[in-house]
Amino acid sequence: MRNKVLIILVVGFLSQILISCCKCGDSFTFENIYTGVTVIPYDNSGFAPKIAIDTVYKNAFGLGVLVNFESKPYANHFYLSLGFDAAMACDCIGDEFIYPDPISHMEIFMINQMNGQNLNVTDHFQIYGYTGELMTLDDFFVQRQSWHDGFQIELVKHDSIPMSAIFSAEVFFKSGKSFIGQTTIVNFY
Repeated sequence: MRNKVLIILVVGFLSQILISCCKCGDSFTFENIYTGVTVIPYDNSGFAPKIAIDTVYKNAFGLGVLVNFESKPYANHFYLSLGFDAAMACDCIGDEFIYPDPISHMEIFMINQMNGQNLNVTDHFQIYGYTGELMTLDDFFVQRQSWHDGFQIELVKHDSIPMSAIFSAEVFFKSGKSFIGQTTIVNFY
């Protein structure tokens, strides 16, 4: 009787392993190392944002700020399933990305083409949060997810913006390092 119970348990265990096996590939860990910043002026006056080439309305202006990075292999993860945890569903673990020097915040500057004055205009811009509402950049960076390294920000206070300017974005990291990128001259109506 004891042998029959043992055989039934072994057969049950082996069948569960065979049924629950997934064909998951190896998962890898990558380290994202930031290398620079690209700033793109956008015209938001249509149905979808487009790159501002000539002149743009101040009330339809935005910036795309892309933090460039390189992904380098960091470590491997191997997933070993003994069957019981995967019997109901296959839990394949995907690649993981780590950020050794994460983004802490961003500031926007404007160079007035009439007098060459360089002003911090961060408070003139806002960004859509994860729930769809516009918020300040400072508020957004408090809730920003670590993977979020591309930003589209909107000019919301445009009264003091001159008719011609260059915009730059400086992205700061936890280590204190920063990268700066800038647009070409942007002309406004």
